[in-house]
Amino acid sequence: MTPEKIRQAALAMPEAEEQDHWGKSSFRVRGKIFAVFQEDGVSLLLKASPETRTAFTTMDPDVYTVPSKYTTLNYMIARMDKADDEELRQLLIQAWREVSPKRLVKVYDEAIGGKLGSLERR
Repeated sequence: MTPEKIRQAALAMPEAEEQDHWGKSSFRVRGKIFAVFQEDGVSLLLKASPETRTAFTTMDPDVYTVPSKYTTLNYMIARMDKADDEELRQLLIQAWREVSPKRLVKVYDEAIGGKLGSLERR
């Protein structure tokens, strides 16, 4: 998935905004970060639940990794150039859900009619 497609998907989420984060583009909801482009141009830092992070970094360590400075935080790195586009899009939505207020998530879920795709590996 290209950085531009990531940007479009991130900004399509309710109340999502793009802001600078130490010279990198970050995506936030009410000031809380759910994704950050990395300096290498091919990696994306994503908020993830501990279970999701463990599952994806274990199943596909060439695509998903835990950055050393984030071992105690719930973030992982996804290689945009290696990840499946739909899988990455779903992880981005899940990252948004991780930081969004419950009411906002509820409104989103009602608007899409519960059609959020599964994060299960194909």
